[in-house]
Amino acid sequence: MLYWLFVLIWFFCGIQILRNNGITRMCYFFVGIFFVPSVLKIIPQALLMGHTFYATTFIVSMFRFRELKLETFLSCPFFYSQFFILLASLLIGIFDFRIGVPLGLLRGITSFVSSYFLFFVGWVSLTSASQADFVSNDTSAIKEQTFFERILPLIMPILLFGVWSAFSRSNPILDAVGLNGRFFYENMDNFRSFRVTGACVSSSVYGLACATLFLCSFFLTRYRTKTMIFTMILLLVNLALSANRAAIIPFLIGLCTFIILNKNISNVAQKSIISILVLLLISPLLPHFINDFISQLLDSVMDVFLPSGSGGTKYGGSNVDAREMQIMAAFQYLKQKPFFGHGFAYFAEVISHGKKHQELLGMESYLCIIGVEYGLIYLITIIAFYVQCFIYFWRSRVYNKLYSDLGLSLITMFIPFLIFAWVGGCWFFFLPLLGYVAKAIYISKNEQIV
Repeated sequence: MLYWLFVLIWFFCGIQILRNNGITRMCYFFVGIFFVPSVLKIIPQALLMGHTFYATTFIVSMFRFRELKLETFLSCPFFYSQFFILLASLLIGIFDFRIGVPLGLLRGITSFVSSYFLFFVGWVSLTSASQADFVSNDTSAIKEQTFFERILPLIMPILLFGVWSAFSRSNPILDAVGLNGRFFYENMDNFRSFRVTGACVSSSVYGLACATLFLCSFFLTRYRTKTMIFTMILLLVNLALSANRAAIIPFLIGLCTFIILNKNISNVAQKSIISILVLLLISPLLPHFINDFISQLLDSVMDVFLPSGSGGTKYGGSNVDAREMQIMAAFQYLKQKPFFGHGFAYFAEVISHGKKHQELLGMESYLCIIGVEYGLIYLITIIAFYVQCFIYFWRSRVYNKLYSDLGLSLITMFIPFLIFAWVGGCWFFFLPLLGYVAKAIYISKNEQIV
């Protein structure tokens, strides 16, 4: 029964993406990826499976609203860096001699559509300054509802589900799609014995989704309802309950980056940071289970950096040493095919079946994926993209400091995440919001120039 409910949500969100444009379309996109597991595969076609279905329907929607034209993409400062990522993806598919050229090209297109193309989801969806809400601080003025004002109440149910699943130690959503008992460890006697994932198949991706949406909504929403405030609190709670250090640590890095850059941080932010510090100080006075959770969370974060042969010393999972071992193992494959790698899905289709290089440990780093499957050409293109993002946000601080500082914070959060986390599906949650922030700056810059 629950499975068919997800099927209905899957189709409903897809249809709404086709029917709407602007931030309404982006809202349905996020509802879809938050509520529907990415492993849900109704139509066995690469571009229509899982969350890629939403990216594909978004492209069709762009065609319907006459947005799918060269002028739309050329107006974006990141067009050429995106184009070269697409080109590199196609070349990886062409030079994968395990499969034919047609299938290789399809895999290249699918890889791009389900990753860096998603930047355009946010870029195209934001169409006016009023939608970004940076023109006026006048609360009495008639204004258009922003994306974050719309999306926060819509995702509250899945965040409440996350809290419930933490206490029940169960996830009926993943059970319904055949992932029974995922991230439940009976033999671990600490807060990481169960990791909250919502509808995601990865606690790291779910943690990143909560962290990214919290940072954006916290600093960009000015007209906050009680529902919005409650949802933002739930985002933080779910981030903690994900028990994923590869998401929590980058979040703290991104938050600190914003605070350092933005000396004129709002009173709300100041009070929130002070509240967190006070919470840590009074934690011994809190109920035992809350105090124990906070203590274990902080201890596990430090555990990441302690040396061990295969993971955390107290809380399990991988640490810095384990990631280094994985990257070095991936480097051995990179030396075999340095330019275009071994091809998409090489790890799943070849290495896993042959049980070679056990040090890869599931390739819990984007650098491992690049080293094994993508190669140096692809690495150069994505480095160019992130460098361009950093330069764009830094130079734009004179036009729109708030959005630019947030963009820099998102980049400094995302890069460590890519290095230390299993990144599958993270693009759907992060890149549309990065594109949204970049487009807001672009609009603000053009208005000031005019």
